[in-house]
Amino acid sequence: MKTKHAFFLGLLISFILCLGCSKSDDATDAEKTLEEQFIGIWKPIKFVAACSSGSSETEIYSTCEQTGRLTINANGNWAETYFYEYTDNMCEEDGVSNGTWKIVNGKLIVNESEFEEAEVTFFEISGNTLKVGQYDDDYPCGADDTSSYYYKEYIKI
Repeated sequence: MKTKHAFFLGLLISFILCLGCSKSDDATDAEKTLEEQFIGIWKPIKFVAACSSGSSETEIYSTCEQTGRLTINANGNWAETYFYEYTDNMCEEDGVSNGTWKIVNGKLIVNESEFEEAEVTFFEISGNTLKVGQYDDDYPCGADDTSSYYYKEYIKI
């Protein structure tokens, strides 16, 4: 009888332990909301301008410019510091912007401190890559190009 009791007790404990186990708390990017993916610290990598004709220009930021950071806080605030190499290879802080952000129906809405709220029309997050910019029909692509866009690309650090 003791053997049967010990067996069932062991089986019960095993069953309880299995029920107590759950999948990891670390959500994959596919499981995270857009807001959760957006929150964090981002490093600027490049600026891209593209035209509907297929032509594009890409400016890879220098090591100094990549020192800048875009910080997206969960409380709806953001701040970006900019760096630039002016003279004698000295990397210097070139300014700071800040404001608020929100995502409404998958669209990023930002408000920079001294400006009105605006929709960011080019907004993509894929893994640890963020692209933020604008679709702009007035971007200088040429007379035949009516659709163009530009964006700044960041990686999450």
